[in-house]
Amino acid sequence: MTTPGQQVPVESIILQVLQQLQQQQAVTSQLLANQREAQEQHRMLMQQNRDALQNIRLQIPESPETILDSIGANIKDFRYDTEEGVTFAAWFSRYDELFAKDAARLDDAAKVRLLVRKLGVAEHERFLSFIMPKTPKDFNFQQVVNKLKTLFGAAESVISKRYRCLQTIKSPTEDYLSYACRVNKNCVEFELSKLSEDEFKSLVFVCGLKGESDTDIRTRLLTKIEDSIAVTLEQLSTECQRLMNLRHDTAMIESGSNSVNVISGKHQKFRKQTKQESFPKRSPPANEKKRPSGPCWNCGLMHFSRDCTFKNHQCAECKRYGHKAGYCGSAQKTSRPNFKRMSQRVPVDTKTVEVSVGVVQDRRKFVSVMLNGVSVRMQFDTASDISVVSVRTWKQLGSPEGKSPSVNAKAASGDPLKLVSQFDYPVSVKGVTHVGTIFVTERDLHILGLDLIEAFQLDSVPMSAFCNEVSVSSPLADRLKAQYPQVFSSELGKCTKTAVKLELKPNQQPVFRPKRPVAYAMYNTVDDELDRLERMNIITPVDYSEWAAPKIVRKANGSIRICGDYSTGLNDAIQPNQYPLPLPQDIFVKLGNCKIFSIIDMSESYLQLEVDEPTS
Repeated sequence: MTTPGQQVPVESIILQVLQQLQQQQAVTSQLLANQREAQEQHRMLMQQNRDALQNIRLQIPESPETILDSIGANIKDFRYDTEEGVTFAAWFSRYDELFAKDAARLDDAAKVRLLVRKLGVAEHERFLSFIMPKTPKDFNFQQVVNKLKTLFGAAESVISKRYRCLQTIKSPTEDYLSYACRVNKNCVEFELSKLSEDEFKSLVFVCGLKGESDTDIRTRLLTKIEDSIAVTLEQLSTECQRLMNLRHDTAMIESGSNSVNVISGKHQKFRKQTKQESFPKRSPPANEKKRPSGPCWNCGLMHFSRDCTFKNHQCAECKRYGHKAGYCGSAQKTSRPNFKRMSQRVPVDTKTVEVSVGVVQDRRKFVSVMLNGVSVRMQFDTASDISVVSVRTWKQLGSPEGKSPSVNAKAASGDPLKLVSQFDYPVSVKGVTHVGTIFVTERDLHILGLDLIEAFQLDSVPMSAFCNEVSVSSPLADRLKAQYPQVFSSELGKCTKTAVKLELKPNQQPVFRPKRPVAYAMYNTVDDELDRLERMNIITPVDYSEWAAPKIVRKANGSIRICGDYSTGLNDAIQPNQYPLPLPQDIFVKLGNCKIFSIIDMSESYLQLEVDEPTS
């Protein structure tokens, strides 16, 4: 204790302050420790609450439909569009992770329902038709994905993608980034890693076959590349030579029976001055193939010039057509080189040509030619050097005065063709007239040769412009309508020769498709059409049916046609009717020499065919 007036030491005061500070610090530390303990207790309590909520959530199962709706809201419907490159594989790649992870709690059946639900209307209908008579629930999820990839995949083949990649060119309006993206996509579709060096060489080899004469060979080689796992350039070249040999052999066999070509022959013929007759040449056996005496002057290979594959080829050196590069000089020669003068032989100023003597009516082309006002149908033959008519036609022209023939003609078989005379006459084709030399023979031949073809420049225009012209004869049509009024009647006819019989495949389930909505404005039109068909006993109303496939087609003239869309199930359930359809080439061959054409168009032809009793 200190008395008033007594001075307190400074050390004592400082000591008291320090003691008070220590006490306050101890209290603060205690408060902080209590606060940390309270926070830890609060954190543990929150964790316990979260664990309890999680346990409660796991104990309450979530509805699969809720999961389907939640996931389905994030998936866009699939619309198949090959032109834009929208395939199922490309669409499914966007949602592959979603089906694998987010839909992991769903079973396969629920995944199938979700996937089928996201198909468009047309795509869903096509998928159901594809898997009939089964339904989507009969497959697991991976099987459905594989079927959809097959059904809605890219229609372009791998070879087409690779060829398109090699033809990639930047357009003027395309920026470089877009061009780089397109190049990258084309290169990925090229599948370069799966392509060996030999396969790449084979692809380049086939892509270079762009000529018209290589069309068949190109198709065969593409088929070989598609079928073979590993194909080499040597195999393709061997295949090309084999196909060429087959083509030549086919042409040889065909020409041996009814096809004869006309080719230019020797410009000079030699004869002996002696009076002794030369021995006849030995005729080759019938089964012995005729071989050329020397290589072709258009390409250098051992075959006749008429069989040369470079007829339509453009030379890279002289830019002319008809020969291979390096053979410009020999191809432009119009005659073979003269032989050396031999002893006891003198040249005779004549020319030997080979002329077609076979009459081929199926595959030849004919031109209507006017000879001084007289119409003559002559065979178009670019392989013939001369134009020939028969004696009968020569007499129809008034037996114009002529002279002895300046050429000796023979058939391709080697047999001589006797020419009676030759004369110069005005020839008109398509309104154009030129004076040409016509040769007369005793055979029934009418050939428009290369001399007149070049004179009229017919080789530079399509053959359809002057061959087999089709004309419509209105008086004939009117006469036929008047003679057969029942055939051309507007009333519906009925086929009485046969009845249609449809047989179902075994164990087929009926397919019933509901009616499609009809516009309100069309109700009266549809009712009138149904009443008309019912009055004509074509359809009969029923109260019940296991099969149904309705469809209404609106025609261009505003009328409607009621028919069944049997592609929805009936077509797959009935036995197919096997009928050999003719090829277009066979039809065109039969129509090649026809002059009058008609069209049979039966009104509502399918309604004229009656089904038999079991089918109805």
